[in-house]
Amino acid sequence: MKIAIVAAMKEELHPFEEHFAPGKVVFEKGPIRLLEVHENLYLVQSGIGKANAAAAAAWLCDKIHPDIIINTGTTGSFNPDFALADVIVSTKFAYSDVDATGFDYAWGQVPQMPADYPVDAYLHGKIVELLREKVSGFNIQSGFIATSDSFMSSVDAVTTIREKLPDIVASDMEAAPIAQVASFYNIPVLNVRGVSDHVGGDAPDTFEETLEKASQNAFEAVRIIVEHFL
Repeated sequence: MKIAIVAAMKEELHPFEEHFAPGKVVFEKGPIRLLEVHENLYLVQSGIGKANAAAAAAWLCDKIHPDIIINTGTTGSFNPDFALADVIVSTKFAYSDVDATGFDYAWGQVPQMPADYPVDAYLHGKIVELLREKVSGFNIQSGFIATSDSFMSSVDAVTTIREKLPDIVASDMEAAPIAQVASFYNIPVLNVRGVSDHVGGDAPDTFEETLEKASQNAFEAVRIIVEHFL
């Protein structure tokens, strides 16, 4: 099985480079950097935000065509019961900052595209079961992680998103466009992220303090998945 691991930031990808190194750079443009560890494993730094993530995913899907993409890194939790550095496995992909409801689309739905991109229920269940069996020192959570181009530090934005997407448990800035592009190629995507902060006014400070630990826990979870598949 050919696996691609995608993270936005060098801090999020660093544990993978250390563990799986050495790797050969096969593509580098702007913030996007793709390493081939061996013929069945690729590491991708996509850059932050939806446009960078979509560009990285398009190149990856078209040129490498992995069997599965694992998006990873950090996430801001909407659920106060999720502890910092817990790891969340998302149930689906969708946007939290798209509004075409005036044309009878669902909140978060890009016109002429699906309202969301569900993770295969069997795959999701097996991944959660595997991780809960294998990891120690942090919890494995499950739920809907939405994607926005905004870091969730605005109380007003957080309130609006809670109202529009009541099943949301966390937010990231890259996963949904990766899933959208991958859907064109029928490539499944997983989103496995460490909780770096709880959304709201304190989120930026908490993010800085928790980034390394959240990234490390996400790495530990994804490493288990990769070793299981390979």
